[in-house]
Amino acid sequence: MNKLSPELLAYIEEIGLYHEQQGASRIAGRILGLLMVTEGTLSAEQIATALQVSLGSVSTNMRLLLQSGHVEKKSITGDRITYYIYSENALEREFLASIERVHSLKKTIEKGAQIQDVNENEIISKRFVEMDRGIEYFLDSLNELLNRWRAQR
Repeated sequence: MNKLSPELLAYIEEIGLYHEQQGASRIAGRILGLLMVTEGTLSAEQIATALQVSLGSVSTNMRLLLQSGHVEKKSITGDRITYYIYSENALEREFLASIERVHSLKKTIEKGAQIQDVNENEIISKRFVEMDRGIEYFLDSLNELLNRWRAQR
């Protein structure tokens, strides 16, 4: 692996901070950032060295990234080392995760709308109806975005 420029290192850190703000670990975000700017595959050891983190930390976070579909394992014939690469479907997975989060919010709002105290108060009831409509609009937009993304690939 080539030495990373200060600009790339700053970008990788920015990706890490973004993912931390989204509830993931900063190291997972930094791993994603590194793989995003790497053309080929990297081993866990190469990732740990490049990011100056422990191999255990890479291993722990890599399991999460593999589960989420953002990263894929690759092997090389005759080489016992496992390599990792940024998944070509990572952005689509991100779209799907966003849609799932909004569906979850919609279910929670619908549950709240069924509470008797909410229904008995016109202002609060109207608030829940408005939230539900907004969420439905947002879901339609996300699904349209996903379909457009898939069509252009």
